[in-house]
Amino acid sequence: MAGFLDQNTDRSSVFSRIFQTLSKLGNLGMEYDDMIIRNSQAIGRTESAFFNQEDSGYTDNAAFRWTTNYQDIKTRKYIAYFDKDYPSKINFLRKFSLNGEIEFILDTICDEAIVYDDRNFIAYPQLQNVEMKEKVLDSLSDNFKQIYMLLGFQNGITAWQYFRQFLVEGFLAFEIVYDDKAKNIVGFKELDPTSLEPRTATDPDGTFKQIWVQYPNDNNMRRTLTNEQVIYISYAKGNTISRVCYLERLIRSYNILRIMENTRIIWNVMNASYRLKFIIPVGNQSPQKALNTLGQLMSVYKEEIDIDDNSGELTINGRPKIQFYKNYLFPDKNGQSPQIDSLNPSGPDFNIMESVTYFYNRLKMDSKVPYARFAFRGAPASNYSIGVDQLERDEIRFEKFLSRMRSTFQEIIIKPLYLQMILQYPELRKDRDFKTNLGLVFTRENQFQEFVKLANLTKRVAFINSMSELQVSSGEEQTPYFSKDFLVRRFLGLSPDEYSMNNKYKEAEKIMAEKKEKTETPEEPTA
Repeated sequence: MAGFLDQNTDRSSVFSRIFQTLSKLGNLGMEYDDMIIRNSQAIGRTESAFFNQEDSGYTDNAAFRWTTNYQDIKTRKYIAYFDKDYPSKINFLRKFSLNGEIEFILDTICDEAIVYDDRNFIAYPQLQNVEMKEKVLDSLSDNFKQIYMLLGFQNGITAWQYFRQFLVEGFLAFEIVYDDKAKNIVGFKELDPTSLEPRTATDPDGTFKQIWVQYPNDNNMRRTLTNEQVIYISYAKGNTISRVCYLERLIRSYNILRIMENTRIIWNVMNASYRLKFIIPVGNQSPQKALNTLGQLMSVYKEEIDIDDNSGELTINGRPKIQFYKNYLFPDKNGQSPQIDSLNPSGPDFNIMESVTYFYNRLKMDSKVPYARFAFRGAPASNYSIGVDQLERDEIRFEKFLSRMRSTFQEIIIKPLYLQMILQYPELRKDRDFKTNLGLVFTRENQFQEFVKLANLTKRVAFINSMSELQVSSGEEQTPYFSKDFLVRRFLGLSPDEYSMNNKYKEAEKIMAEKKEKTETPEEPTA
């Protein structure tokens, strides 16, 4: 692998072995993907973008054709490398995120999406509807804790900070670092997403697979990584008209709000002191000399007001303090002197804040954060409701938005966890159910989904109890029409894993009850 061999020539045998192991690991599902690409008859959206371009070499380059097809069929991610405006845009986004109102919005979202429990975990692994051996489940838990620690999530608020970075920048990329034998993941390295370009490599059997080339235009920094070495997540979906990151949606409303606030500040500052009108005698001066005289006086008496958008500081003629009155002294020659009259301020009443409030509400709407989270002193108190019927629609939409963000962010943990599991248990490579049902359960403070689940569960239990009371006549006896086990399986909504777990607990409780009964029952005395 070029990326390893270029940087570590003295250890080429070690990294060659890593490359061979990861190449075999990378074959998982590639035969299936290659078959889809070869048998596809239509032209995908990414493919069409290059199909008719002159000098693209698309029709003559099988590897490039496979890469664009793979993007349309499986990856579907927005790639920062192909957005030439993104490197300059990211600097603006980072500075923009430091504004107070924007910081509050970002912190609110991150505090809701990334919640630490007492053990400093933000989530736990879960397998849905998959029967696994006990040792595999134990290994899943152990590997999750190991990867969680290697990512640095165990100490501090690293996970929270990465989630905030994802909202601001729209991309996150990491290298998965393996040991010398490529059997265990030993660490992670954060990468610049703009440096990674997806490409295609050819296996000896002629099949293609995805790789990542880092800094492809720099021979000194160029590195080649397999797809199993890279974690790459993007906020936007490829080939769609969407924002690159979450923060972009706030730019327009915030800038208009800032303009409206600044106009009020400037208006109040301008009218905080007397405004004066000058009549300057010019006598018999020529028009050009009169203009020069007026220009000199204007340069002396003019005022420049400036507001620093970052610090909020206001300066007048470079000075931070406002003068509330001024004295002007002029010489009197031949009875001719300037005339100075005070001017009364006129214009709209900028003490009315309706327009500022309107654009502040627009900022709140664009943020997707519920309005109640923006409560300030003097506003009506916002109580914490714990009933499903008391939750506002904003809270429901907000929880769905957080779920979408978590489903993208979880790949940082899920991908290395899946790779570590199939390295440890090679038989899982062909188990599509394992890959499909592997996920994370995030700890939450927004209890909307939990409340809905409990409310539905209560209603289902009441329904099952009422249905189980339905009786049918069997001669002179009344027997239940429905089996309780059928009603529970059909209507309670438990997953097979939860149903099996409940049976295990029941068996354990039965055994404990039998043991307790034996210890409490006195032995009969022998004759």
